[in-house]
Amino acid sequence: MKKIDIFFTALVFIMFISFVNFKPDKEVELFERELVKKESWLISELDDIAKFMNFKESDHRYSNRKVLFNSRYASPEYNYMKLEGLYEFLNRKGWVDITSRVDKEEYILKTASRSNKNTKNVRILCNNKATIFMYMNDMQNEYIIDLFKVRTLVHLKYDYTLPCYQLNE
Repeated sequence: MKKIDIFFTALVFIMFISFVNFKPDKEVELFERELVKKESWLISELDDIAKFMNFKESDHRYSNRKVLFNSRYASPEYNYMKLEGLYEFLNRKGWVDITSRVDKEEYILKTASRSNKNTKNVRILCNNKATIFMYMNDMQNEYIIDLFKVRTLVHLKYDYTLPCYQLNE
């Protein structure tokens, strides 16, 4: 190899090393640790929602992907009064309704359902940096999971990109 080739290779290697950040992202590490601490609380909140709704057929599950906790309670049954009762129950547990303080259309983009009807009828609740999306309308033909056509849907999320995380309510 010629000296110029060796010099050029070394220069490219040095530039590569200077652009690549080998240090872990401190913000992501912080969020991962925070989520580990809150996971059991989030699961218990989801379980409380399922117990309160108590539909004969339902599905509630969650996934935790280190920096994102995503869960849902879904049922092929629908009862507006039960959803109102759940809303009051969650308020008593410390969940704060921020629906009127945020742009619902921007917020709803981060959920599974994007119809105008759902945007108008969603309630957004915050507690301890977590977010609940309560769809107050009958979701029939709006959302399908592998088990059934969903009529009732409640999402519980812990995600640093959602406003509840920033509001810390």
